[in-house]
Amino acid sequence: MKIHGKSFVSGVVLGSVLFSGISFAAPKVVKLMVNGNEIHSEVPAQIIDGSTLVPARALSEALGARVIWDEANQTVIVENEAYRKLQRKNEDITERDAVGLAADAQNHFWVISRGGDGQHISESFSVPGKEHPYRWMGSDLDTKDKFISYIEEIYTPEQAEAYWKKQTENGSIVEIEGKLAQPEADGGSMTGWADAKATLIQDGKGTRSFRFQVPLFDEFEEKIIKLRYVEGKGWRIDEPVDTIR
Repeated sequence: MKIHGKSFVSGVVLGSVLFSGISFAAPKVVKLMVNGNEIHSEVPAQIIDGSTLVPARALSEALGARVIWDEANQTVIVENEAYRKLQRKNEDITERDAVGLAADAQNHFWVISRGGDGQHISESFSVPGKEHPYRWMGSDLDTKDKFISYIEEIYTPEQAEAYWKKQTENGSIVEIEGKLAQPEADGGSMTGWADAKATLIQDGKGTRSFRFQVPLFDEFEEKIIKLRYVEGKGWRIDEPVDTIR
């Protein structure tokens, strides 16, 4: 029987389940709260015979981790970004690692787009010559050094510098007395880079290119992404920063 990976992982639970005995109480559905937010999933958190069971995918993704179903080895793999950063320092990079890098790139793009995840000053203001109101970036992205360092966790230094230049020239980022601000806006994406399939198509010295099939609703979007090994840092994406969003 073939099990769809995403559906399987959504149903996997963390906790202890006791199978001794032949009678079972009806499951009691409970709320799942992570860092103050209620998490909704295909399989809800529930109590069964005194054990609290929590859906692995919903919990892991709420904590910033990526969940993978390895059908060949019948294994659920949970990886957070800190672990993937260490893996990218290896001179070899697998197709699975490439997908993880692309998923992190998508997350970084939208963190930047919403102004960062750090502490925010809740006020908007006008910038001379600009039509829309601006807001201060969060404390994690509020200076040029922080902004570029954050991008360089995923992209090559050249691409990070090019993105900074593009954002400041078109007014998407303004620097005021050393602090950064951006127009008030929000957004999101329906492309599923975390669930993409990557195929190695070119292997060079310190560079690799992968063909990605990225889920988009019920179809797939195909993109070729070039990676480069940056000495002392590891594998980075060598494409414009807004390629993956």
